[in-house]
Amino acid sequence: MQSVSAEETMHRLIFSLSELEQLGETIVSGRGNFNVSSRTYLRIIHGTLQVNRCAILLFQPTANCLTIEAAINIKGESLTIPVTDDDIATILESSIIDPASPPPALDPFFAQIQPQLELLDANLWAPLKIRDEFLGVISLGSFRAQDHLEDWNRELLPVLANQISVAIAYSRLLDKTRAEQFRLFMLSDTATQICKSLDTDAVQEEVVTHAITLLDASAGGLLLINPVTQRLEMKSLFTFEPDANTALESLSIPLQTDQDVPSSPLAQIAAPGGETLISNNEGNGALLGHRNLIAVPMRGREDTLGVLIVADKEGRGGATPDFTDEDRVLLEAFANQAGVAIENAQLYQEALEGRQLQAEMEEAAKIQQNLIPDTLPEISGYEATGLYFPRGGVGGDYYDCLPDSNGSWGFAIADVSGKGMQAALLMATLRAGLHSEVTRKEDLPSMAESLNSLLYASSTSGKFATFFYAQLHPETDQITSINAGHNYPLVIRAAGGCDELEKGGVILGMFANDILADIAEYEQETTQLYSGDVVLLYTDGVTETVNPDGDLYGEERLEVVATRVKSESVDQICQAIYDDVIEFQGEAEQFDDLTMMVLKKI
Repeated sequence: MQSVSAEETMHRLIFSLSELEQLGETIVSGRGNFNVSSRTYLRIIHGTLQVNRCAILLFQPTANCLTIEAAINIKGESLTIPVTDDDIATILESSIIDPASPPPALDPFFAQIQPQLELLDANLWAPLKIRDEFLGVISLGSFRAQDHLEDWNRELLPVLANQISVAIAYSRLLDKTRAEQFRLFMLSDTATQICKSLDTDAVQEEVVTHAITLLDASAGGLLLINPVTQRLEMKSLFTFEPDANTALESLSIPLQTDQDVPSSPLAQIAAPGGETLISNNEGNGALLGHRNLIAVPMRGREDTLGVLIVADKEGRGGATPDFTDEDRVLLEAFANQAGVAIENAQLYQEALEGRQLQAEMEEAAKIQQNLIPDTLPEISGYEATGLYFPRGGVGGDYYDCLPDSNGSWGFAIADVSGKGMQAALLMATLRAGLHSEVTRKEDLPSMAESLNSLLYASSTSGKFATFFYAQLHPETDQITSINAGHNYPLVIRAAGGCDELEKGGVILGMFANDILADIAEYEQETTQLYSGDVVLLYTDGVTETVNPDGDLYGEERLEVVATRVKSESVDQICQAIYDDVIEFQGEAEQFDDLTMMVLKKI
């Protein structure tokens, strides 16, 4: 009998250790978290130690109490157990605690929670902890075949508690990481807009206005290092206090004094290794004439470029909330993107002055011409045409029409961030990847993931592409499409009304696929076309064209024009939209590449 008992015990141990390993791998891989796995951990304890009742109680620091995360054979799972800092300190010193005879310092604690202990049928507690951080406890009830734990069980319990503690800590770390990734995802649209401009002054102004918007602030400023004078100079300023602008617009701060030390708090931030300054209700807030201030170093690829300042968050009822660590994380992430955009703009402006850039631009223009088709194929039952009008010699837009699998046709349109040789090369990479993926006959979400991985590996930081792909099935008059952060194509219905093709996912090349999986998965959608329906694909160079008054052309105007001419041929539709955009633009400078594709069901 003894050998059978030992054999059964060994089987339980092996099975339990195997399950613990699988659970740990699941959490470490990011496919699960402790909230989901807690009952499985508890089931392992329940079966291995042969207890009638058991529970995992987690510590809630904001409420200073223990609450049940998972329980087996326990009623009243909503119970809470208040716990003080002194109680926690004593619990952390123990590996196993017997509630019937606890350490003397815990006598008042266990006397006070007798009702909860009775519901738990608590015979033993094992603390859950990582170093000196208290996470909770494992509570064990009575044992099935014995009055107390055997020595091997008593040694195993702390091991199980340690495994669960690691799982809790790692799960919380993953949750925190996912939250940070989501905040970075929210920055993507802002970063996209900034990275599109290569005009230095415009980028600097956009950096300040976007930073103020991100933090709901009322003022902000950007100071950049003048490499010649070694001074911080105000380059862009926004504040609602006009009287303060005169002095601040000409603000110039030496990076170092005669004693070779930073001359001011802002100079300290701009110094090598400088760190973010958060000043709430302190004297440093007066740097912009405001009460609260947060200033972050803005870095390029190698060196610090300057300092980005945001002042006075706007709260309800005119209140001015303090800046927080979350604000710091958000502004630092934005400053990293903005620094790359500013550096790109500076490098671009400098390169324009040399012959080498001219040669590169000419080469890029040849590449661009080869990427854009002169005409679109003839498709039975349909008309199709395209228009491409770059802002300069080389643009970042791309469109294509190519035969797809099973007699279908693929319509692609994309907008690569930036301009010049880099944009042309990245566009060529996207085009080559697209043609390769079409031959694989994969579903559209898989295609988008593959293209995202290709662009992420091929591009530098801050380079990415919006992308839309529609698969036309002439035999069913349906299109299956996916949208990776691109402007929503319009389906102008012959019977009236307009639909937008918006399903998809995030921009290509901004995040690696493993991060992308935590943010959102790509989705495709299918749309039925009827005789006379018009599908309009376009880039933001159409809708974001600006007139001399600074007004945007916009989606509504585009829809109105397309609806008015929907009965015309695709060439006439395309020309009518182009003419309307140019007329709206007037004497203003062209904002961006102007690209369209028009598909019509005959």
